[in-house]
Amino acid sequence: MKLIKVEAQGFKSFADRVVLNFDGGVVGIVGPNGSGKSNINDAIKWVLGEQSFKALRGDSMEDVIFAGSKTVKELDQAEVILTFDNSDRAVSVPHDIFTISRVLKRGKGGNEYYINGEHARAKDIKEIAMESGISKSSLAIISQGTISDIAEASPEHRRAIIEEAAGTSKYKDRKAEAKRKLDSTEEALDKVRTIIDELEKRLIPLRKQAEKAKIFIEKSEELKSIEVGLLVEDLQFFSEKNSFLSKEISENSEKINDLESKLSLFTTTINENNNQKLNLEQEADQLQLELSKIESEIHQLELRQSKIEQRRQDILNGTIQATTEEKIDSLKQELSETRTKIDHYSKFEETTEQTIKDNTISLNNLEREIFRIISEKNDKNNNINSARTKLAVLEEHKQKRTNLYKGTRTIIESKDAFGKGFKGTVFDLIKTETEFASAIESVLKSALQHIVVDTPETAVKAVNFLKENRGGQATFIPLSSIQPKEMRNEHKVALQGQKGFIAIASELVKVDKEFEKLRDFLLGNIVVAQTIDGANKLSKLLQLRYMIVTLDGDIIRVGGVISGGQKNDNDDSLMKLEENIASIKNLIPSLIETKQKLEQQEVELSNKKQDLISSLTEWRNELANTKEKRIKLVDKYDQLRIQLDSFSKEALEFSKTSDIAVELMKFTTQKNELAANLRIKRTRITSLGNELLPYLNQKSEIEQQLYTINKENSGYETEKNKIEMILRESQKRLTEYYQLTLESARENYKLELEINNARELVQSLKNELKLLGNVNPDSIQECEEVEERYNNLKENEEELSQAKDTILEAINEMDKIIVNKIQETVKIVNDEFRYVFQSMFGGGDARIEYSDPHNILETGIEIIAQPPGKSVKNLKLFSGGEKAIIAISLLFAIIKAKPIPLCILDEVEAALDEANVIRYAEFLQSLKDKTQFIVITHRHGTMTKVDHLFGATMQKRGVTSFFSVELSKAKELIKEVEEQN
Repeated sequence: MKLIKVEAQGFKSFADRVVLNFDGGVVGIVGPNGSGKSNINDAIKWVLGEQSFKALRGDSMEDVIFAGSKTVKELDQAEVILTFDNSDRAVSVPHDIFTISRVLKRGKGGNEYYINGEHARAKDIKEIAMESGISKSSLAIISQGTISDIAEASPEHRRAIIEEAAGTSKYKDRKAEAKRKLDSTEEALDKVRTIIDELEKRLIPLRKQAEKAKIFIEKSEELKSIEVGLLVEDLQFFSEKNSFLSKEISENSEKINDLESKLSLFTTTINENNNQKLNLEQEADQLQLELSKIESEIHQLELRQSKIEQRRQDILNGTIQATTEEKIDSLKQELSETRTKIDHYSKFEETTEQTIKDNTISLNNLEREIFRIISEKNDKNNNINSARTKLAVLEEHKQKRTNLYKGTRTIIESKDAFGKGFKGTVFDLIKTETEFASAIESVLKSALQHIVVDTPETAVKAVNFLKENRGGQATFIPLSSIQPKEMRNEHKVALQGQKGFIAIASELVKVDKEFEKLRDFLLGNIVVAQTIDGANKLSKLLQLRYMIVTLDGDIIRVGGVISGGQKNDNDDSLMKLEENIASIKNLIPSLIETKQKLEQQEVELSNKKQDLISSLTEWRNELANTKEKRIKLVDKYDQLRIQLDSFSKEALEFSKTSDIAVELMKFTTQKNELAANLRIKRTRITSLGNELLPYLNQKSEIEQQLYTINKENSGYETEKNKIEMILRESQKRLTEYYQLTLESARENYKLELEINNARELVQSLKNELKLLGNVNPDSIQECEEVEERYNNLKENEEELSQAKDTILEAINEMDKIIVNKIQETVKIVNDEFRYVFQSMFGGGDARIEYSDPHNILETGIEIIAQPPGKSVKNLKLFSGGEKAIIAISLLFAIIKAKPIPLCILDEVEAALDEANVIRYAEFLQSLKDKTQFIVITHRHGTMTKVDHLFGATMQKRGVTSFFSVELSKAKELIKEVEEQN
């Protein structure tokens, strides 16, 4: 391998691009001091990887970049390119010609390396240099200082020269790298073993915990597979039973309502009848008292009248002797009294007929009133039934949440799964007055069903719960995330006093303090107006910046979009549901009370009707009896008239009826009326008494039925409460513990065991889990992670141990190689050293030997030199010229013994006399076949023996340039150098 070209620009004094082409052999570079000829040496050293700015004669690495002069400004970068001929494949670069280069840019710090123009690492450059034997630390670059160092160096330093010649540098570097790796490996091994010890201590209790957790999980999974199926069965069975009990309770409640209604009616009827019977009995007693008095009066009058009638009858019968006039007078008196009686009966008939007529009219009116009351009562009863049906529907909405979205309903039913994180739905948390409900609901709409939670994490958990259980969708409002909304103060001020403005929506809603932020988030910037016209004016006033809603629920949105229309009364409105239920519950008692009052009126009127019917019956009978009496009297009157006509044909002139007869007739009429009224009362009393018995029996039966049904319902209620508790606990267990909905559990779990066996097994598993005590479920993963880490570390430990052994083997192997190469090189160099030394000194003897022959690996190298006629053992006692000759002899011996592709000699012969310079130059020529020499010199003897000369000059101050020179020109340059010295 040969260096065929050096290119440099921006490096030190090479401001202009410098290109030196080499053909091999010995090339000399000459020039005055300060011309920059030695910068070629530095440039090559820099490309080969020199990192010490001091070795490059600078205070920092950026000092290698051209710093400028009076005529040329500074450059921004330094670049050096070396081109090699690699046709002999001295290095493993797969090219006959290749370049290596290094670039440093001012202010950038880092160096850039290239091989054939492609980015490379400093390490790659160093490997090529070492592989070829021209690394910066080898014998390839020798300066005057290096020559002195060889002579005066310690044995250890000289060993380095031999090592370079032996080519052990790469092995030493590899050994050093191996040692670094060994140190690193041992350090890593120590750390790994320390960690392994710690992990072993952790694994002992962790394995126990993990084993316990595995048992817990295994038992829990077994428990889940059975208990979830059992919970599904229980929830289905008890839900059906609960539905059956609810139906039975509902049906019984209807029966109870019906029976209580009947009982109320019977109670009212019985009480009314009892009251009426009591009143009638009191009235009858009073009538009886009055009747007894009249009968006593009548009895006295009848005794007196009887004597008068008996005498009159005796006269008419002839029992008593009487004149015709007396007989006629008696007949006239009898006729007069009979006529008076007929008149009384006629008047009584007229009065009775009028009474019958009046009572008939009253009866008809009563019947119409009773019909009206019955109709009204039936309407009220229908209203009650309708209200109860409506209440049942609304309560079913509330209980079964049929008016909610599926997702919302699922989360509410499974709220136990989220603990305190679940706060409720929006419509559960906000309350408002009835008059504002339509406005608030119109604004919020579906947001009423949004679910309020504490944090986004709870919301995410709930969303995953819905996904895992296919429970629908829901919207969540995390309290920790939302921010209140509000109107700007100037807009609030503008609204004050405006016609139609009511309030900001948030001011019309009541919430607990915890949810004030929720209220303001939903309603803090919404205006409530009286009407749509007013809302329109307010919207314009606010420049269409806010939503405005009316009490009817019409909306003007931000930007001016208006929606609204006919108001719908929706009884299952979320905002009004509770209110509607409460309203109906309050309505039903008032309807029942009204119905009971109507029933009481019906009973009262029915009793009055019966009174009238009884009265009419009695008065009709009394009328018939009176007519019959009157007809008999008329017949008697006719017979008496015939009898009178038989005595006298004179016109009948009635005699004055006696006062007794008149009084008797009057009292008799009163008696008949009192007797009739008394009979009416007693007949009604009897009728009421007869009516009361079946009522009492029916009331007793109803009370017995009520007792039975209430007792049955009480049992149902107790059982229902127990079942609902079981359902709640089962549902809570399913959602909170297993994070499942009933629907999801039903789809994925089926109970294979018999119910009782399953229940026993579940209880047994629960007991086993309880006995396990505290369990750390994370210990399994933690144990696995620690086990994995432990196993990996154990593998690492084994790998590191193997690596350590491998490194030690490699070091031992490299030590053997280094020892062999050193021994081989020392032997070869010794042979050549004696020959070169004798040639340079013209005799004498020289050799190199080990400082410690028993430790070839580390021993230093001693130089033993005896010039002709001298016996000096210490090299330091030789003159400077002698030291230089000894060092050069050793250098040439090494190069001859171990040829290198390139050697740069920077004024190494400066201390030699002319004779030795000639010898030095001749040796260069003898070695040039295997080694290419670049000689920087100012000695004439050297210049005369080189194959090609390059002159260094500074035509521009501070800028080096090179040119090819002839020997005569070289002499002038030498002369300039000598004059400078």
